[in-house]
Amino acid sequence: MFRSRTTLRGERGPVKKRPFAAPLSAHNARRQAKIAIMLMAVVPALSSFYVGSIRSRQAEGLAFYAELIVLFCTLMAAVAGYRILRKYPESIIKLRRYVMEVATGVLPEKISLDQAGKSDDLKYIEQGFNVIVREMENRIKFVEERLSVEAGLRKALEQRHQTLLQAERHRVMVQSLGAACHHLGQPATNLGMLLFLMKERAQTNEEMDEIDAGIREVEAISAVLQKLREVNEFHTEPYICGQACDENQILAI
Repeated sequence: MFRSRTTLRGERGPVKKRPFAAPLSAHNARRQAKIAIMLMAVVPALSSFYVGSIRSRQAEGLAFYAELIVLFCTLMAAVAGYRILRKYPESIIKLRRYVMEVATGVLPEKISLDQAGKSDDLKYIEQGFNVIVREMENRIKFVEERLSVEAGLRKALEQRHQTLLQAERHRVMVQSLGAACHHLGQPATNLGMLLFLMKERAQTNEEMDEIDAGIREVEAISAVLQKLREVNEFHTEPYICGQACDENQILAI
C-alpha cells in the first residue's frame, strides 16, 4: 500500500498520518476493493492509451523510454492492487474456519490472522473477532451458571413437591387410622359391658377368673385404640423391630 507523507499539525501538536487507504476503523473493505480495482483495471487502461498516443509520434527514442517507464509504473500499480486483494481471501478463509468452529460449539482461544501485523484492516478484523469470542465465552459461562442454578432450583422444587405429597398421604393415613379406631372402639366397649354383666352372674370362682381375664384384655384393647385415636403425626421410623418391642414402642407410629 502507498501511504502519503503529509503530516497535519494542530494546536496540540502533529496529527497522526493518514494512510492512502484508510483502515477499517475509518472505512470498510469496499474502499480498499475500489482502490484495488482502480489500480488493476483503470490505470492499465490509461497507460495503454498513453503508450498508443506516444507511438503515433515521430520521436521513437523518447517513445521507447516513455513506454518503458509507463509499463513499469503500470506493473507496479497492478502489483499493488493485486496485493490489496490478495491479503483478504486467505484471511477470509481462515475466518470462515473460525466461524465454523464457533458454530459447532468449539470456541477458539484466540483468532490470529497471518498478515494482521502488516495490515491495519486485518488487525482491526482480528481484534473485533477476538472481542466477539471473549463476549461469547462470557455469555456461555453466564448461561451455564444460570442453567446450573435453575437445575438446582428445579430439583429442590421437585423434592419439596414429593415431600408435600408424602405428607398428604401420611395425613390421609392418620385420618383413616383414627376413623378405624373409632369404629373398633364401640364394639370393644360393648364387649366390656357384656363381660361385666357376665361377671355379676358368675357363680363359681373359675368363671369369675376367666371373665376378669377377658375384661383385662378388653381394657388393654380399649387403651390401644385410645392411643391410636390420639395419634396426630405419622413417624417413618420402623416399629417392627428385630427384637421384641414393648407396647409403647409399637404404638409410637
